[in-house]
Amino acid sequence: MDEQSLIGLAKQGDTEALLILAKRYIPVANKLQRQYFIRSFDADDWDQEALIIMHRATQQYDTHHACSFGAFYRLLLNNRVIDLIRRAQAQKRRPDQEILSLDYEASLILEELVGPEQLAIDILYIHEVIRRFATECSRFENQVFDALLHGLTPQGIAAKLELELAPVLNAIDRCRRKLRALLLE
Repeated sequence: MDEQSLIGLAKQGDTEALLILAKRYIPVANKLQRQYFIRSFDADDWDQEALIIMHRATQQYDTHHACSFGAFYRLLLNNRVIDLIRRAQAQKRRPDQEILSLDYEASLILEELVGPEQLAIDILYIHEVIRRFATECSRFENQVFDALLHGLTPQGIAAKLELELAPVLNAIDRCRRKLRALLLE
């Protein structure tokens, strides 16, 4: 079935048409998920937001506009992700108790992150992941990651290390992928 027919059916409340459209545009949502980090969001949350925005896009899309449905959906989803990031950052500023100092020792940070109800095995696992992450990163990646933890922007790190921005961004991406892989093991 062509896209315009699916949009029309979804606009009329056809759930199956909405799900078909959502499945077609999974790569758009996945790309945004790789680009942005939203605190406490997992894959199911991303899928849910993508589906909600797909519904909104089918309801609001006007076939007489010059832009494609895909571009319209991507714009709505990108705006939603930015709103969610703003909300998460605003909530971080509220209670002082939730804010952790980056000067703490790793063990003190772990104590803050995991409450007393956590099992000792969870604490050992987190210690192991942190240790393995440091050993899996190159010297340069460790420098970049340490600078990020101390609040520097990628541009600030590039200036500090007297490098172009591209290698710093690549190192950040490699660190993120390595840490994600370790946490998902």
